Amino acid sequence: MERTLSSRERVRQRPEFLRIQQQGVRVRGRHLTLFVLPNDLEVTRLGIIATRRLGGATSRNRSKRVIREIFRLNKGEHEGFSLDIVVLPRPGFSEKTFDILQADYLNTLRRYARSQ
Repeated sequence: MERTLSSRERVRQRPEFLRIQQQGVRVRGRHLTLFVLPNDLEVTRLGIIATRRLGGATSRNRSKRVIREIFRLNKGEHEGFSLDIVVLPRPGFSEKTFDILQADYLNTLRRYARSQ
């Protein structure tokens, strides 16, 4: 299994983030918010918005690493879909355990899938 996300699996440009936030569906979880928008690519892409509300640089960077790992481990949940997913962690995100955060991500993603 790959340990990193390829450049094709990442949302990097500000206009892409803005388009996903404005045109996508917002689904709120307990510890994060997902903005989800179908894309025309063959792969699901991930973008992360880690604002200063999360805390200092250490906390924001840890949150981003955790989100990328959750996304990487659960790529099978995205099969059959080509989505752009932007994750916005909520304050207190970095204080939760990995298992709690992963369950919240999966539940939030399933809620999106049911609504479509």
